[in-house]
Amino acid sequence: MKNYNISGSIVVYNKPDDAYKTVESIQKYTDSNFSLYVIDNASPDRISEMLKQHFDVNYIDLSENVGFGRGHNKVLDRIDSKYHFVINPDILINQNTIDTLCDFMDANPDVAIACPKVLHPDGSVQYIAKRRPSLMALVSRRIRLPFLRKLEDRYLAKDMDQDTPFEVDFCTGCFFVIKTDVFREIGGFDEDYFLYFEDADITMRAKQKGKAWYVPSADVIHFWHRETAQSTGRFITQVKSMFIYFKKWGFRLF
Repeated sequence: MKNYNISGSIVVYNKPDDAYKTVESIQKYTDSNFSLYVIDNASPDRISEMLKQHFDVNYIDLSENVGFGRGHNKVLDRIDSKYHFVINPDILINQNTIDTLCDFMDANPDVAIACPKVLHPDGSVQYIAKRRPSLMALVSRRIRLPFLRKLEDRYLAKDMDQDTPFEVDFCTGCFFVIKTDVFREIGGFDEDYFLYFEDADITMRAKQKGKAWYVPSADVIHFWHRETAQSTGRFITQVKSMFIYFKKWGFRLF
């Protein structure tokens, strides 16, 4: 890859096999100019201890689970890069992912944050380049009723050509790149969110410094587990975060 000075962070908690594959793919397709940080969010099985046996990257071991955004923020005073990548521990990158996104950011200096095309393991598209959240769009994702489908489709920007770049309101936190100076200037993620909507929030704040774009010429594989749909506790956390977001950015019914 080109001589980009870049950094990335992964917050790990449970699912050590996924985390191993993620770090392995990053090590395979990046070089020494990529400073990778693995933040172990006090995972019960201490994933970082397993990863340390295989990968020479930067590790930050936390004594408690501080949440997604606060975990990523632990790198703010450590990174000195041009671009910073936020990466889920269930992502696989390929040979073109990092380079293509860095090339795009270099060619478009007015862009502050960008996300790639995200694929399921079977190659189908995950619709992660979203419009601003609304209450009914989020309800439509939980309650699978036909008359709500149009609201969900609009929220997921399914009317947009997923093979063509376009501006977005919401870069999903499973994988995005942000200018490091913007990441620092806005103070990283808002730590009022423990989990969920912190990615929608940071996109909105990054958009105050530049544009947000979807870049389908870069792609990643995401082993999406849909844990919110499987866990009542996670759903409650999501609802709490939703109201933090609406309080900050304004309530939208549709």
